[in-house]
Amino acid sequence: MKMKRKKITIISLLLMIMLVFATMTGCGNGGGTGGAGGEGAPEFTIRFAGSVPEDHPITQGHFRFQELVHYYSEGRIEVLLFPNGQMGSNREFYEQVQLGNLQMGEAGAVILANFTDRFLFAQLPFLFDSGAAAQHFLSSEIGTNLRREIAEETNLYPLVFFENGFQNITNSVREIRTPEDMQGMIIRTQENATLLEIYSAMGANPMPMAFAELFTAMQLGTIDGQVNPIMVAVHGNYNEVQTYMSDVYAVYDAVSIVINYDFYRSLPDDLRAVVRRAAEEARDYHLHVNARESEAGYQTMVERGMTVTRMSHADREPFRQVTASVYDWFRAQGLEPRLDELIEAIAESNRLYNEGLLDPVTGSLL
Repeated sequence: MKMKRKKITIISLLLMIMLVFATMTGCGNGGGTGGAGGEGAPEFTIRFAGSVPEDHPITQGHFRFQELVHYYSEGRIEVLLFPNGQMGSNREFYEQVQLGNLQMGEAGAVILANFTDRFLFAQLPFLFDSGAAAQHFLSSEIGTNLRREIAEETNLYPLVFFENGFQNITNSVREIRTPEDMQGMIIRTQENATLLEIYSAMGANPMPMAFAELFTAMQLGTIDGQVNPIMVAVHGNYNEVQTYMSDVYAVYDAVSIVINYDFYRSLPDDLRAVVRRAAEEARDYHLHVNARESEAGYQTMVERGMTVTRMSHADREPFRQVTASVYDWFRAQGLEPRLDELIEAIAESNRLYNEGLLDPVTGSLL
């Protein structure tokens, strides 16, 4: 399958210059900790770009990956980390991974969907009953085949998926318990057609906006609210500009940990196995950290003065009903011919979770 290649933009060229400078100066927390003394120079170097701060559960998973790769490869692979947006936005450094100027990167599902239509379905509303079900599906045979197809098309191979988690809705107008409570609210979303359809169906006026502009827009009242997983609100101190939070959980945000496919295939068999094993173990470590910190995050926001509304499966049913039309809209776009097959596989993962047959955090079979 012919790969889609992005044109190098001026921003991409600037990022290449930044990368050279950062590598020469040891930029990045953990940037110079790849090789161990006495083991000789590493045979391979992985430059891994991330978007969130060092204390975020996602970056904690990156550090774990760095440690495990060093340990399992006995110093033959060095991982240099560049967290907190040092290499630009997610989309910018994904372009650099695609081109091979970086070897690895991290970004949410919406960013990956900018590079391939094969992951557009993941933004459909109420697709997964839990993060564990999502992880089970992504690691299943159909999920594994999907990841390989994405790699062959884009040169971006999703080794594993971390998670941002399910989207909450925050706002400064009123508590949200039903779709009627959202009528007329200006809600910021990412620039994604499916997300716009979802929140329009709920009665809001969704407004795409760059993440860098979000806090100021909430502060100035340009928008009423936004949708993001809990840890985004915690780390972003959204309690300073928002009053209400509801865990509607319409969309699960999986975070793709991608590696340049050409680079991955160039590794010797034993080192490919090392990278894959380290990524899987780092994913499970991250999922445990994220589950613990996300749950604590809700209490943190309460302590900071927000009104936090936690919903049950039954409470979310009206939101499911009003967004059911999004599936018809998505089918009409004709972008995913295998949608029924994917939904059937996801339903099986949901069934296994609901019957208590999956680990509630990692999604592995018990």
